[in-house]
Amino acid sequence: MELSNLTLISGETFDDNVLGAVALRGQGEAPFQSALLHDFDMVVLMLHEEEDKERTITHTIAGERRTQAVHVGLAALERALMAGDNNELITTLMAGDVIWDPQGVLGEMRREIIQFQGALKERVLFMEFARFLHMYVKSKRYLDAGCTMDAYNCVLMALYHWARIEVSEAGKFPDPAVWEQVKRMNSSVHKLYEELTVSTETLDQRVELIMLACEFAIMSKMADCCVILLNILGSRKESWSIQELLQHSGLSPLGAELPLVLRKLVSRTLIREITVWAGDPGEGRTVRYTL
Repeated sequence: MELSNLTLISGETFDDNVLGAVALRGQGEAPFQSALLHDFDMVVLMLHEEEDKERTITHTIAGERRTQAVHVGLAALERALMAGDNNELITTLMAGDVIWDPQGVLGEMRREIIQFQGALKERVLFMEFARFLHMYVKSKRYLDAGCTMDAYNCVLMALYHWARIEVSEAGKFPDPAVWEQVKRMNSSVHKLYEELTVSTETLDQRVELIMLACEFAIMSKMADCCVILLNILGSRKESWSIQELLQHSGLSPLGAELPLVLRKLVSRTLIREITVWAGDPGEGRTVRYTL
């Protein structure tokens, strides 16, 4: 389809730097979880070359058709793909009709998601494990403080990230409706989800039970899920500071979670921490990480 035809579809004019476009229509087989289609007839995902373009949204009307156009840079879409934190973009990418892809960029991203192996799988596993650990630690802190409902909410989110790990380990990209995926897999994490949400035990008992299961899963999955971090640490002879790791493209979305992962890996002797003198003697010693 020519780019001029794309203008007619959405009622909007696009410049020439558009890498590709996907249209998700509200009729037919549109995924039920696509909230972007709420009160719209169509969503058009526009992929741009600009690295600094995060996401902008425009609304247009052509005749009686209302369209929501989501403009996103290639780097931002790749980050969303790795991090799994923008399911609506991924849903549109995978379920929509490709209407403009002269360089095959969208087609290649779709193939990577369907095949789900190599670097993509490693990064998704690490992202989900880091968030799994983070929510587990938050739940534990809330439980110790007697904030049972907050602990419940956090451990429920921990199970969500655990579910995405289970799906990833099975060689599939986690869907937005991930609980339907793990239910079909007859996974143990789905049974834990039911135990947490519908059990007749007290809320405290349910949270404590799930916390024990989460702790065991964290220990058993740590090495396999942290391959990307271990490879980065082993990619050079020099040790790494926490700031250097946070600036690495593969780890930058994990500002809150990465410190927890590093400390847990050190405690399990999967990596080592070393200390070096800071520039000012009064500042003490700086901690760095290596294999």
